[in-house]
Order: sequence, then C-alpha cells, then structure tokens
Amino acid sequence: MLISIKLFVIDGRDDEYVVTVKNAINEVTKRLYLKGNLVRFVSVRVNREFLDIIRSMILGGEGPAEFVPIVNELREYEIFDLPALVINGKKVFEGRALGPSEVSDLVIRRIMELIG
Repeated sequence: MLISIKLFVIDGRDDEYVVTVKNAINEVTKRLYLKGNLVRFVSVRVNREFLDIIRSMILGGEGPAEFVPIVNELREYEIFDLPALVINGKKVFEGRALGPSEVSDLVIRRIMELIG
C-alpha cells in the first residue's frame, strides 16, 4: 500500500513542519521496517505574497490562472488555512499551530492505522 502525505505550508513561515513530517516518516518506516518507497511525501509551499489572492480564490474570487491548480487542490481537501496536512486524501489538521511532537505523533499514528 502506498501512503501519500501532502503538507501545505506558507513558505518561510512553516518550514519546521516540513522537517518534522520528514523525521516522523523516517521514524515510523524504521520502527515498522517499511520500505522507503511505501510513503510518498510532498510539501506544497505557498508564497506569502500570494496568500491573500489564493484565499480569495478559494472563496470564489478571481485570480491568475497559474493559481487555479493549487486553489483546486485546497478546495478538494476543504483547506482554508495553512499549515495543513493530508494523508491518503484525508485532512489530518489545518491552521493549528501544533508543536513538533504533536505533528510527529499525528503522522506516526495515521501511518500505523493505514498499514495496521
């Protein structure tokens, strides 16, 4: 089973989440002796300069065509605030300032549930 993890962050503000999620993935793959290719991790970084435009587009406003793919993806997962974490198509959290240990625990728990 392939586990897909997407982390949506504001570039420059939420970088610690990227590191935390990568570390959690490494920890759980080692702990459970999983092959590294079972977990696919992607971080989607949104530039602060464009955040207001993207938020407006999510709510139905108009904006540049190049933002449409990210806006559609955020709508698909019903994400309205960042950071946000999606694991196998299910939004795990959004917009909350979780500490590294909480994020790590969420990732590990969800992966273990999926392979369980």
